[in-house]
Amino acid sequence: MNRQPSTKDSSAPAVERTIDILHAIGSTTEGLGVQALAAQTRTPRATLYRILKVLLARDFVQLADEQPGLYRLGPALGLLAGQAPPPRDLVELARPVMQRLALSVGETVKLVVLDGHDALTVAVADTGLEARVMSRIGTRVPLHIGVSQRLLLAHQPANLVRQLLAKPLEKRTAKTITDPAALRASLEALRRVDSAQGQSEGIAGVGAAAALLRGAQDEVLGALVAVYIHTGKSVAQLESLRTGVERAAQEISSWRFAQAPRPGDAQSAS
Repeated sequence: MNRQPSTKDSSAPAVERTIDILHAIGSTTEGLGVQALAAQTRTPRATLYRILKVLLARDFVQLADEQPGLYRLGPALGLLAGQAPPPRDLVELARPVMQRLALSVGETVKLVVLDGHDALTVAVADTGLEARVMSRIGTRVPLHIGVSQRLLLAHQPANLVRQLLAKPLEKRTAKTITDPAALRASLEALRRVDSAQGQSEGIAGVGAAAALLRGAQDEVLGALVAVYIHTGKSVAQLESLRTGVERAAQEISSWRFAQAPRPGDAQSAS
């Protein structure tokens, strides 16, 4: 799904339109033409041409050489980004990447970290679309429920798995894994990968695509997760979600932070 432009009142509508246009162009590596840009940003053609003319002149966008008529992000954005101070923590860095991913795939994106025997949501990027899965900062989910939680658990010390299996495991849907042998087998498979996708384990009909975030010593800091309504999704759509999450997680991990967000920071994140 495409990014939905802001509908709130603004004293600078031209600025908002320009930002919407840049976000739309940045959502694809292939580039976008005027027709697609006008549809995605709900910008009149005449206004769109004026904005693109200025952005082209200032190198904020450029025309694709191999496909005339398609616009891509220009070098001026990279120059500005290089002058920005580095993010202070993982959540601060992840937010803009998460927002781009959410707008690109049209689904809610969250960042979860390990906290005891739970996965704790410390950041959320929402599309604002009506047909979406809601997620809230501060939400906790047991580590055995859902593929994104199990992906985190699979890369933790064996002692944590033993502690988890020493108590009864909550079952939320028919697909929730509560059998110890089945859970161990799932964790063994997930231990060999950095991303996974599943559905209907925590809430029937809800799917998730998850990818690990790694730090300076290749340690697991958390997981980036896109959550979505699984029903009606095609194989191609599911694959697009998976690859989008993986690319975003790789971008965040490239900063090689030394530590994960503290669980106590979850309520102060926004």
